[in-house]
Amino acid sequence: MTSQAGLHPDPDPTFADWELPSFSLAERELRWGRVRELMRRDGIDAIVGLNSTGTHNRNQADVRYLTQIGNNCDEVAVCFPIDGKVTAITNRGGYWAAGEWIGETMRSGRAWSRSLADCLKEAGMERATIGVCGLTPGLYSVVRQPDGYAGYTAVTNMQKALPDATFVSASDLMGEARFVKSAEEIEVLRHSTDLAELAWAAMIDTARVGVFEPEIMANMIRAEVAAGGSMPLMLGWYSGPFGNGYHRIEQPVHRRMQSGDFLAVEIEGRWAGYVTQIDQSITFGDVPSWAADAYAVAVECTNDIIDALKPGATFGELQAAARKVSRHDGYEGSMTLHGRGLGDDGPLITNQSQPAVQDIPVLEGNVFVVKPGIRYKGQGDVGHVGEAVVVTATGAARLGKRDYAAYVHVD
Repeated sequence: MTSQAGLHPDPDPTFADWELPSFSLAERELRWGRVRELMRRDGIDAIVGLNSTGTHNRNQADVRYLTQIGNNCDEVAVCFPIDGKVTAITNRGGYWAAGEWIGETMRSGRAWSRSLADCLKEAGMERATIGVCGLTPGLYSVVRQPDGYAGYTAVTNMQKALPDATFVSASDLMGEARFVKSAEEIEVLRHSTDLAELAWAAMIDTARVGVFEPEIMANMIRAEVAAGGSMPLMLGWYSGPFGNGYHRIEQPVHRRMQSGDFLAVEIEGRWAGYVTQIDQSITFGDVPSWAADAYAVAVECTNDIIDALKPGATFGELQAAARKVSRHDGYEGSMTLHGRGLGDDGPLITNQSQPAVQDIPVLEGNVFVVKPGIRYKGQGDVGHVGEAVVVTATGAARLGKRDYAAYVHVD
């Protein structure tokens, strides 16, 4: 991956000094070749990706995978035929970010679906089978949206414009393509993890009894953005009394941290649109004497899962690894794990029963955040840790450098 500046042919002085992360042409050929191979397998003649910035911009994952256009444009769509010219459609131009990847970039001056229909007709797709990104949920992508995210009006407009074409979902195909990361993608995800660790350090530096909760989050976001991190940046926030906190909001409560509190944060790092995640919990002041032991068990649970993360291991086996901490009296462990990349690149595994994924194997090149939950004598919110890892030929390797085994307690 390289940084390139002023990629459009007639540089606007406003952007002449921009240095935007850009993947190589070899990376483009790798991705496009993989997607087109899957298209031939599944009988799909073209893929269209609509504009959508939902779920923290994850709905643009497929489009960005094919175009690498993202940070400088609010929304992007793509027409990707099995052969020939690839066209990106943006709301703000955006051609400088695409570099040499895209044959043609259009600026949307009307309905996105009409522009896509024009591209499909130009490519001779009037009677083709056309895959629509996000039309349905999938196993490896669109895992958080049971109805998909492709807009009804947009899809209907394309169907009316091409009445003899067949429209199908491309969610599973694109999820399968994105599931295994390339060497360039892994390096970007490593940098994303570096950014998350900057936020982690800011969290620890700021957290004290009496500090205003929003100040902690503000300093975390500032640390990442000041280092060049991409937006939007998600922080999942759990705070309140130890063992009885406020669950999973995305802005801090307007209160001051108190003695006896527990704070756990899901910390995203985002670079070039690629997202990793680490998790950290902190205790404040007067908490139970066993709080440090609970955190140590959470670390142990994380390590048990990481030790089991080898190519060929199934998600069912990883869930079993999370339960090993029951060897400690009073403790229960469960696994939360999902893929990281341009979106949720892989199955979403939680502590709920998911028989459909039990026998699916882990593959070399997968990137996950491992963030198990533990309970002590039936009580939750007692210790939380999460770590980003890549699956190598010999096992999982951390993408980060922090000492996540260290229990963090502040007064």
